[in-house]
Amino acid sequence: MTEKSEFEQNLRKWAITDNKIRTSNTELKDLRKQRETLSSSICTFMKTNGMENKKISTGDSIITFCEKKETSSLTFGYVEKCLGEIIADKDNVAYIIKYLKENREVKKSNDLRRVFHNTSGYETDD
Repeated sequence: MTEKSEFEQNLRKWAITDNKIRTSNTELKDLRKQRETLSSSICTFMKTNGMENKKISTGDSIITFCEKKETSSLTFGYVEKCLGEIIADKDNVAYIIKYLKENREVKKSNDLRRVFHNTSGYETDD
């Protein structure tokens, strides 16, 4: 097999694998939405009926009600807001945010990007 034909074969395999990943990710997204909807309904029922401390056996596992805390992302907007609450000088806050943005660690790597053709004739990144 020549290098060029191996390259072409690898490229086809890459595109097929990329398609499978896209399909799987879509299916996972749908399953997560469905699980979230079901979880909400089940938790509402359990809370309404005083079942927060109930352990439910499913055969291979036990399902329990729990309360979880979700922390929002640490964004520059949030950091700037918080710094503004503790530092009176807005110029200092702006300087700190600018410094943080400009001095983030940047990691470079090589990868492939796939651009799909849409029906209008324009190319779009996906």
